[in-house]
Amino acid sequence: MERSLILLKPDCVQRRLMGEIITRFEKKGLNIIAMKMLQVTPELAQQHYAEHVEKPFYPGLEAFITG
Repeated sequence: MERSLILLKPDCVQRRLMGEIITRFEKKGLNIIAMKMLQVTPELAQQHYAEHVEKPFYPGLEAFITG
């Protein structure tokens, strides 16, 4: 069985799109086996996006994902 990590980013939550996105996954026959909401800390962002930390766009990415 293939597994994927899906991240719904802050603008998705602010625009109240979470339910619609989850519905689309379910309509495609995908099974959601776990779900968690959390506030991304700068430390977690650095771990998740480790390959991008030194790139010029990273500060904006971190600000967005932790916003």
